[in-house]
Amino acid sequence: MSRNLFRGELIARRSRGFTLIELMIGVVISLMGLAAVATMMMTFSKKRTGITQTLAAQDNGVMALYRLERDAGQAGYALMPLLSCATIANGASPSFTPYPLVITDGGTGASDVITVKGVNSTSGIPGTELDNNGGLSASMTGSQYNVRSTLGFSVNDIVAATLTCAMTSVTSVSATALGYSYTSALPSSTSAGFLVSFGQPGEFFNRQYAIGTTGLTVADYPGFATNTLVDNIVFMKAQYGLASSITGSPATVTSWVSGATALTGSSCSGAAVHPACVVAVRIGVVARSSQSAKESVDQPNPLTVLPQIGSGSPPTGAAVTYTLPDTSMRYRAYSTIIPLKNVIWGR
Repeated sequence: MSRNLFRGELIARRSRGFTLIELMIGVVISLMGLAAVATMMMTFSKKRTGITQTLAAQDNGVMALYRLERDAGQAGYALMPLLSCATIANGASPSFTPYPLVITDGGTGASDVITVKGVNSTSGIPGTELDNNGGLSASMTGSQYNVRSTLGFSVNDIVAATLTCAMTSVTSVSATALGYSYTSALPSSTSAGFLVSFGQPGEFFNRQYAIGTTGLTVADYPGFATNTLVDNIVFMKAQYGLASSITGSPATVTSWVSGATALTGSSCSGAAVHPACVVAVRIGVVARSSQSAKESVDQPNPLTVLPQIGSGSPPTGAAVTYTLPDTSMRYRAYSTIIPLKNVIWGR
């Protein structure tokens, strides 16, 4: 009998449920668990956002360098014989210098502008020699170029002779001569020279890269209408890599100088150098995240954009840095050295 009573009391106690204190303890434990999970999720979300923004900045920086490197790698193709020309006339379009790559220096703390020129011809023919021998009366008349070979030339090709420093359009092709059209007849000449091929219309490129309000911009000749190429690129700096002499192969960079160095000299030293001295260029860009963090980001400030080359005084190449305007944004710097291969081949 007593055993049955004990069982009854036990069943009755179990049927009464939890006491208020037990419920409060359970609620507190649950809240503590939820708080821990929420904290962990917030930390994870912040880290994920930071990683996403960093990866986006990396992608933009790599893409910007890729585009610059691609065009700089073609810079100077077919233009090297025209370096003696101060400018190249192009009918009603603006004239331009035939230098493969020009850095317009923005000064300390400001971005440079990089102009790249070259020919990406489907024929692959850089040009031909003008011919004033072999019984030909002149290398060029008022409407005709006499040349060594017309191989690879076609009607409507754009060409420019070293004798005139002017772009003209091919109107006819024969075995040893190319007819041309221009706004006015070019003067006749019996001097030796070279006829550069710019290929068909649109195969010559003359592009300006700069930093705009939203990122890296590009503008194409002759109108130079500006278009954003890569978003969130906020800084760009470049340096010329100079050889020790105008001639000689292989060409080795002996010094790196800023875009403040003019390409109007006759040697490879001083404030003005010959354009053929430039055998490489190094370019650095800074990419920024599209969103800011809630707190300051742990990163170098100022940020090294172009590292110093050499330990001498002065060094072979001076370092370039960028002071971060907003430490709550994530910044990444990328740099590369690009040999101007067409310049080297023309030495």
